[in-house]
Amino acid sequence: MIAGHQQLAADFRKLAESGNLSHAYIFSGEPEVGKFLFAKHLAYLLETGKFEISDRPLQDALVLENASGIDAMRDLKSFLWQKPNISAKRTAVINNADNLTDEAQNAILKITEEPPEKVLLILVVSQPDNLLPPLLSRLQKIHFGRLSDGEMAEFVSKSGFKNLKPADLFGRPGRAVKLASGGLYADAEKIAGQFSRSSGPVRSKLIKELVDLQKEKPEILDMFFESVILDLRKDPVRNAPILKDVLHRLFLIKSYNVNKRLQLEAI
Repeated sequence: MIAGHQQLAADFRKLAESGNLSHAYIFSGEPEVGKFLFAKHLAYLLETGKFEISDRPLQDALVLENASGIDAMRDLKSFLWQKPNISAKRTAVINNADNLTDEAQNAILKITEEPPEKVLLILVVSQPDNLLPPLLSRLQKIHFGRLSDGEMAEFVSKSGFKNLKPADLFGRPGRAVKLASGGLYADAEKIAGQFSRSSGPVRSKLIKELVDLQKEKPEILDMFFESVILDLRKDPVRNAPILKDVLHRLFLIKSYNVNKRLQLEAI
């Protein structure tokens, strides 16, 4: 099920039916707004005629979720230069393409400069500025915005996420799925909420627990910061000073070998 983006879905159906799809797109937007899922729906549309994901494996689509280096791009080139078996096109979707190395991006650039006849290449990114300008210039740009509160309410209702409030999801259906699934993402959300409401010794104890936990599960720190930042952005004017400080501390932690606990204590 695709949440929101119904006009884009209708537009791409028409392009596919009329044979007017471009050979290369960049799907950009904030994390968790549905751009990667949309790309996979499009791959199924070209192969099955239906804009929906099924259990049937795709024969003419290659989905790369965490590829970053040149070796994966060589495999991509080999895949794209084969003729489609049952689909109108050979489709390749590269998620998190903003993490590609310059060498990998240059390899994709060469593909876009002289693309095979029946090819659809989709790069899914959150930070399009991380791509090389020559590559960006070769891609048709499609932006995916946040969903409206109404669209999120409909998605939450249809998905059976009874304990989630649309206003707390910030227009991101992927966030709803992660929170409903529990696990580390939900843990980070809970810690972030406690962090925002606490101070003094209680906050210090919470920070120690978070830092200890991230030694085993490093990704929880990014999830924690994401939840804190999203919460502060509910009132960006009022929270501007602390939001600036949080972003600064995150930058220091990501860029330098600083003491994480001290950076969190300083917020």
